[in-house]
Amino acid sequence: MQNSDERAELNENLWDARARTYDRRFSFTRWTQKKLVSMLRLDEKPVLLDLACGTGWAVRYAAILAKGQGMFYGIDNSSNMIEIAKAGSANYLNVNFRKSKVETLPFEDNFFDFVISSNAFHHFSDPEKALREVHRVLKLRGKVYILDTTADNFFMRTIDAMSHKFEPAHIKLYSTKEFRTLFEKANICYVENKAVFSAIKVHIGEKAS
Repeated sequence: MQNSDERAELNENLWDARARTYDRRFSFTRWTQKKLVSMLRLDEKPVLLDLACGTGWAVRYAAILAKGQGMFYGIDNSSNMIEIAKAGSANYLNVNFRKSKVETLPFEDNFFDFVISSNAFHHFSDPEKALREVHRVLKLRGKVYILDTTADNFFMRTIDAMSHKFEPAHIKLYSTKEFRTLFEKANICYVENKAVFSAIKVHIGEKAS
């Protein structure tokens, strides 16, 4: 049984290895990220954080939609991903990337209007701690949007169980009920979820206090 540090190291090694080819191999994620970012209100100088941002595509896309207004940040535990994200964002003055674990965010309290994460939550080694950090860095009434495959039926729970055999860095696919519980444990109000494609959903929460 791996502990959270061992799981985090497995994920770091996995995404370091995939970084150079990620944008070619995982193009479907761009479509889902567009769906996620389109749900955000980006017209009032937003301050946004993307958890496990990978090569930074969603961060840049959000910055483009905001038309130069606001500040946009991405964090990832992979040095190679952050290196590529920075290289691809050299012309964006309001985009920043840092290497960090999701469980220990390098930002002050009450800083962000939005925290997003796409196709990554099932890799978080300590999701409860990560969401407590999300609560800490969100402004009052700030919102979190977690896009991920959601295990609401037997088929997806079977896929989840099989994933451990083929990818040791896989942690867990969560059901809608489990997302609601995780949010509430972090003192985040679970607002709603929106289907994006098949079992892929966006789970939306708000910092109410």
